[in-house]
Amino acid sequence: MTMLIARFQSGDDVLQRYLEDTPNGGLFHPTRKALDIGEAVVLDIRMPLLKDSMLLRGTVAWRQRGKRGTGQRAGLGVAFAASETGKRDHLLGLCRGDVVPEDAQRKHRRLPVALPVQWRVPNQVESHQSSLDDIGTGGVFIRTTAAPSQGSPLVLELASPGRPGSQSIEGRVAWTSSKPGAEGVGVEFRCRDIGGMRRLRELIRRIEHSALAA
Repeated sequence: MTMLIARFQSGDDVLQRYLEDTPNGGLFHPTRKALDIGEAVVLDIRMPLLKDSMLLRGTVAWRQRGKRGTGQRAGLGVAFAASETGKRDHLLGLCRGDVVPEDAQRKHRRLPVALPVQWRVPNQVESHQSSLDDIGTGGVFIRTTAAPSQGSPLVLELASPGRPGSQSIEGRVAWTSSKPGAEGVGVEFRCRDIGGMRRLRELIRRIEHSALAA
């Protein structure tokens, strides 16, 4: 998976490069980087309207060569993945002025991933095997149809790339989704001390390095 840093000066800049003709939307990304059609990428979107960068998954839909005579820029057409429609709508809302930045910004940067996770409700024997959809220092989204209720405490077991065993992380169900194809829970991490947060940051750093090197 390749990370592409996409810098925009304004919301209008995003809208001008937005691709309406892809099923889930997309963006034109100026670059001379040679990527294959269909290659998985992550767009790291940065602009003044965002307090932090926004990461959106997609694939290379087409390539465009630069032409000096016409001013055409070399670049890639990146089609967003179906799983990114919520973030796409949020981004477009910001750019169009429909969303107030101070009211709708996530405090923590989320890395799109597809990793196995084992989770359980404390004091219950039964554990569940699911997969993560994204992760950040603030929390994760777990894809599952066995969603516990909002407010439920959880213990997550996550493997740390490059290290044996797994790491236990405590959290709380902040919200649930029953949308077909996107069932799951948003989990807010609950680190008890500075050491726990440090270990969590190191785990995420390893996951990001492993995902982007794949």
